[in-house]
Amino acid sequence: MAIPLSPTSLTAKPITFGTDGWRGVIAADFTFERVIQVAPLAAIALEQTYGGNRTIIVGYDRRFLSEEFAQATAEAVQAAGFDVLLSETYAPTPAFSWAAKQHQALGALVITASHNPGIYSGLKVKGGFGGSVPPEVTHKIEQMLQNGTQPEAAIPGKLETFNPWQSYCEALRGKVNIEQIRQAIASGKLTVFADVMHGAAASGLEQLLGIPVQELNRDRDPLFGGRCA
Repeated sequence: MAIPLSPTSLTAKPITFGTDGWRGVIAADFTFERVIQVAPLAAIALEQTYGGNRTIIVGYDRRFLSEEFAQATAEAVQAAGFDVLLSETYAPTPAFSWAAKQHQALGALVITASHNPGIYSGLKVKGGFGGSVPPEVTHKIEQMLQNGTQPEAAIPGKLETFNPWQSYCEALRGKVNIEQIRQAIASGKLTVFADVMHGAAASGLEQLLGIPVQELNRDRDPLFGGRCA
């Protein structure tokens, strides 16, 4: 049976940034047209706030159409004259925060809706220091949207791809005794199970340890098995 929809349910909500980013229902609030509009303004806001290297990291999770939204984000930012490092694969948001710091970039734009249900996607804005940007940055983005600001014509920047896992795992290995963990697993003293909940952490522990672990819910499911992410 068809579900009746009210006129308000078909109206896209205004683009506003909450904790750590903008989120919306895919195809209703979060659309390619809006992502292409927001992404270069986010890059401009990062440049106005921090200056320096005009490189933007673009990453994504395993939600529906995440790769395509990331590609659209990267191309829009590139067209605005910024250099872009686009992820070759999904990864957790901290991996892209690390990449922004490692590459001394202006920041990172990450396609993810964090804990929200599977019908959502979102755009997080991270600073080049590796953390969430303060409200003053997101307010700049919102103000430019309200003013109808368009990026000035520019010579397109470079667009290259990178693997976000390698450097991220290398940095994490420096924080713990990986060899001791490996030996404990090999000797049978430790058995590792990881429930990755169909999300962007899938394969991460294996890459970090360099040996197989038993992952639960490893397959990609944009609806997260009916649970929140």
